[in-house]
Amino acid sequence: MLAYIRRVEPVIFGLTGGIGSGKSAVGKRLQGRGLPVVDADQLARLAVVRGSRGLAELAHYFGAEVLTATGELDRARLAERVFADDEARRALDSLIHPIVRELAAERFVRIGERGEPLVCYEVPLLYEVGLERDLAKVVVVHAPDLLVRARLTGRDAFNDAQIDARIAAQMPLADKVRRADYVIDNGGSLAELAQRTDAVFEALCSSLGVSVDRYPAIN
Repeated sequence: MLAYIRRVEPVIFGLTGGIGSGKSAVGKRLQGRGLPVVDADQLARLAVVRGSRGLAELAHYFGAEVLTATGELDRARLAERVFADDEARRALDSLIHPIVRELAAERFVRIGERGEPLVCYEVPLLYEVGLERDLAKVVVVHAPDLLVRARLTGRDAFNDAQIDARIAAQMPLADKVRRADYVIDNGGSLAELAQRTDAVFEALCSSLGVSVDRYPAIN
């Protein structure tokens, strides 16, 4: 299903976690060390820019109501639809995921052409789509539920119902933790997260036979 990953030379490992767990902060820490990070969320946004094939397919399926007056995606309106309707969410995934896979494949090839030995693929729904079968290792970022809810309330101004809907749309974080090769606990400070990220990354490099000296730690 995801054989496009196997056609590239760099070793690719996955980075995932639940919503609000802090995987983006981990990804930024890895980028700061010089590691290439391909972010599926960024690719998903690119897939639906104004004038794109992805946006046209969304408008065809969901109707013009998911577009703004300027012809861009109305993300809030679309979120209302898909988080209230499992069938609508599955339709969204079926329309956008193939485009994201194409965009990811292009980036993996370009990264391989630069001679990079290792790539991080940051994917929120990694286990949900069975992607772990095609990755060398998977790192899961974990945070306590109360902390996740506090972050989503403060960062995104979500109410309890919106938070519940988004958490329910993903595999339980505890299940992801059980299936992970490595787990990063994000229940503390940013400094603690940085230390734990570095420790896991260095262990990961050792297990994959990649020299960590290529990616020096940052302060």
